[in-house]
Amino acid sequence: MVKNYKEVKFFLFTNSYSCKKIALYLKGKFWGKKLNKAIKRLSVVLDLGYKQIADFIIFGTKPKCPYRKLPGSFKIYLEIESELSKLSEEKLDEYSTALEDYQRRLLYPAIERAVGNLLENVEDDNKFQRLSEEKFKYAIYTYYKVVRRYGLPTMRNISFLLSIIRITNDTKGR
Repeated sequence: MVKNYKEVKFFLFTNSYSCKKIALYLKGKFWGKKLNKAIKRLSVVLDLGYKQIADFIIFGTKPKCPYRKLPGSFKIYLEIESELSKLSEEKLDEYSTALEDYQRRLLYPAIERAVGNLLENVEDDNKFQRLSEEKFKYAIYTYYKVVRRYGLPTMRNISFLLSIIRITNDTKGR
């Protein structure tokens, strides 16, 4: 079964930390025609379908997984993105400060937690430590490989994407 590149890209994007932050920003900042323009601009910037992104942001329609069994690289990517979301919520709840303070300090702890989650049924602490150190570098490599292959946004370029959407949305309305 051949998977469509854009279908896989959209699935990975909608399950990412970046997508959650972008969708939250767009729904909070724009409404009506301006929201539609912002979604259109996002679809152009990310090279994804407008209708898919609009349905996701406006109605919360999530795509189904295009695979019966996810490939290992996608599991690692999605686990890291899930941990990024959890860590950012924990940091915001714990310290009540802006998320930007923590963006650069969240990725490696998220990768460590994801690697720990993916290591199953390891009873010995020494063996767990050794395996997690071995898998950590592989997880970093795999994460960035998936990001690069599918052109997905990371937490570092969320603000850049939002500034592109904001600038183009503001200037076209004048």
